Amino acid sequence: MKLGVRQLEVIRIFARTHSVTETARVLNVSQPAVSQTLREAEMQLGFPIAVRFGNRTRLTDEARALMPDIERILAQFSSLKGRAEELRDSRAGSLSIASVPTLFIALLPRAVASFLREHRRVQLQVGSHTAAKVLQQIRQDTADIGLAFMPIDEIGVAVQPVLRMAVVCAVPVGHALAGHDCIRPADLIDEVIVVQNAHGPPGLVLRERLEHDFSRMRVVGTNQSSAALSMACEGIGIALVHPLTLSGPPRPEVVTIRFEPKIELTLGLVYARQKPVSRIMLHFERHLRASLQEFCDTATARGLDCEMLI
Repeated sequence: MKLGVRQLEVIRIFARTHSVTETARVLNVSQPAVSQTLREAEMQLGFPIAVRFGNRTRLTDEARALMPDIERILAQFSSLKGRAEELRDSRAGSLSIASVPTLFIALLPRAVASFLREHRRVQLQVGSHTAAKVLQQIRQDTADIGLAFMPIDEIGVAVQPVLRMAVVCAVPVGHALAGHDCIRPADLIDEVIVVQNAHGPPGLVLRERLEHDFSRMRVVGTNQSSAALSMACEGIGIALVHPLTLSGPPRPEVVTIRFEPKIELTLGLVYARQKPVSRIMLHFERHLRASLQEFCDTATARGLDCEMLI
């Protein structure tokens, strides 16, 4: 038996109206089209759908017994159709994001809030991880989008550079270097500096560029750039951080000063190489870029080196 959705819809309307003419009017089709559909349905079912008594038409007992099943099938189809439309328009579905912690200071929550205002029915999972864990999440397909600093050399993932910025010095207010326009390695001899360890790209890049200078500085290592900033705010030392660390509320305990030579860091969007990019991912990426662009404009206005790449 091959009954289609259209035939079931005609049967349902006919069961309510008991009239070919009224069924045709409700469905906005011709009367012959309704009659033909009912005949085809009867051939598929193997029994009549309706019988006439004088000038009246009534459903057969067999057709009446089928109506609960027909109603259920059509309700399920309507639900399926609505779900498909939601997915097509990216109003529903799911999205998993894995990011290094620095983005959680402000930029990622802003992007997520903006995204969810437009996509209220999307199920969202957002995780804070080390750079290595972000890549693992993408590689193992437990996250759809990753955010991490480059360089990234990982088999099975694709990287899209999105934001380039330069390391800055967070100097405690009142420190002798707080009034400088620019700070250089020679200015930091015998100073306490707070930097990320070399376990992730920002700390690795810093240590590669300043390897010979670190021997003349008093280095305090930490695993997060935000932790380095917090220690600078307590007057422990001068923190070398990337500008994203400063994306949250103002920190009046420190002033930010350019560092020379320029040490650039690049934030990348990370995807699984073999996995297609969904519409939901593209919609979220649009909100993320808007959040990053707002930050970049603010940082540039403060005289910091910051550039959107795409």
